[in-house]
Amino acid sequence: MFKSLYTRVFVIFMSAVLFSLLVGFVTAVLLLQKSNYESLLKMIEDRANIIIEHYDQYNPSDLSLYLSIAAKSAEVGLKLTSTDMKTPQYFNATENEFSCNCEEAITVPWIIDGKTYGLEVLLKETSASGIKEILIVLAVVLLVGGLIMLLSVRYLIKPVKAVTSAAKQIAKGDFDVRLSQHRKDELGALSSAINEMAIELGQLDRERQDFVANVSHEFQSPLTLIKGYSSMILEGELNEAEQKQALNTMINETDRLSKLSDNLLRLAYLESERYAPSLSSFNLAEQIRHTVLAFEPMWSSKGIEVSMDAKRTIIQADQELLDQVWVNLMSNAIKFTPIGGKVHIELKAVIGHAEDVSVAFWDNGAPIPPEDIERIFQRFQKGDRSRDRKVGGNGLGLFLAKTIMDIHGGDISVVHDGDGKAFVVRLPSNT
Repeated sequence: MFKSLYTRVFVIFMSAVLFSLLVGFVTAVLLLQKSNYESLLKMIEDRANIIIEHYDQYNPSDLSLYLSIAAKSAEVGLKLTSTDMKTPQYFNATENEFSCNCEEAITVPWIIDGKTYGLEVLLKETSASGIKEILIVLAVVLLVGGLIMLLSVRYLIKPVKAVTSAAKQIAKGDFDVRLSQHRKDELGALSSAINEMAIELGQLDRERQDFVANVSHEFQSPLTLIKGYSSMILEGELNEAEQKQALNTMINETDRLSKLSDNLLRLAYLESERYAPSLSSFNLAEQIRHTVLAFEPMWSSKGIEVSMDAKRTIIQADQELLDQVWVNLMSNAIKFTPIGGKVHIELKAVIGHAEDVSVAFWDNGAPIPPEDIERIFQRFQKGDRSRDRKVGGNGLGLFLAKTIMDIHGGDISVVHDGDGKAFVVRLPSNT
């Protein structure tokens, strides 16, 4: 019925106040009537006794005149009866007033000159004395409470409206919106949560834009190269040797596009909620040794000296995913190690953590600048920006490795020493 929260809160509060006042009023009236009942009867009896005492004291000659004057003075109605009187006498009241039982009345015996009379006294004042005052007090309470609630509801609803407005702005893609966080209550916590959400969404939006730009760049560069060489070959601008070199370049760029597509699909699959690692027990040292041997043509052609220090280590993990990690790390080590350089792989238990193992891929290539250490584990980030095209790659290998480590509950980091650097993987032996 009420679409506005402001109206709903106000109506609910006022309904509660009205109900409380009604219950309070009924309770007050009942208590007032109960407490005044005995005093009311006592008041009527006292007035009857005063009328009788004054008559006995002054002994007026005309009883009817005396009772008429006394009834008006005492603000009561009187009814005089006796066995000798055919009809009762009424003073300052009518027969109907006595017969309707609308007011409280008592009857006292009265002996005049040896004859017994019955004097019934009826109070003419309202027995609802005090109810009017109660109604006035309750009305004042309702008015003041309503005004206070009106201001309070406005104070409470104002931040809710601000949150609603901010949520609409965020829904439209404006992630720079910020709410005031000076409140320390639940609404302040809600504003803080909205601000954090806006920051996170803004970061995700920037990452999405960077991702799209990087993917476009990574695809556009080889496609442009392939298109250019294709046109030159079709137009006969290249001799046989140049054509062969162009075709080799086109094949290499096609391989880069294929690897990029595979990595993107793999990342999309790993980051989806549907993915569940396929765990199995295997010898980690043997797996890494197979990876090193698979790259033998590459490191042999550069005259790189490769050594490995690894004992038999059985772990439980996703073997296929870890194989991708070792392929990426070995490939990077060979790329960035100079001709005649050294690469060393070491597998050992983590000191202080008997259940964890570490694998270090060390090379004596150029160190990574400190400002780039965290960046290289992000999407499309490469360790040597000045040689991106020369060394190849698409900047997804280390990010893919970090994602796989996160899935296994491990981590990957870079450690430098005086002669080179090492990518160190820490992995729980039983994930």
